[in-house]
Amino acid sequence: MNRLIPKEIAKLFSAYDRIVVGGIIRDPEGRVLFLKRSEHEFLPNVWEIPSGGIENAESIVQGLTREIKEETNLNLLELVNFVSSAEYKAGENKCIQVNFEVKCEGTVKLSDEHSEYSWAYIIDFKDNLDDFMMKILQV
Repeated sequence: MNRLIPKEIAKLFSAYDRIVVGGIIRDPEGRVLFLKRSEHEFLPNVWEIPSGGIENAESIVQGLTREIKEETNLNLLELVNFVSSAEYKAGENKCIQVNFEVKCEGTVKLSDEHSEYSWAYIIDFKDNLDDFMMKILQV
């Protein structure tokens, strides 16, 4: 796993209050799975990739596996490669989100954290994405 994260990013993890992991999941046609946050959630109606914070003593792989399962019901099969990282503030917390292209299997079933999902090509879906998500996807 550590081989997937650039050393210059991994060595800075201790400077952050929270580490968030994100999974870019593609279907066989190359479309990305986007999730729309529910109205009652933080950042309502924002489209995003499956993501969430590392809990307790989880590894990055464990956290990403859990978040993908909780949010989409998909099973993580493989971390393909590191895609991006982005810093942000959540209240007083300094956060970093690290994102990976991943392979998954199963049928999408959303948690109540999200209200809908879409498999879409980034180029066709980019008008639905905010600047943060465009940075995550390296667009």
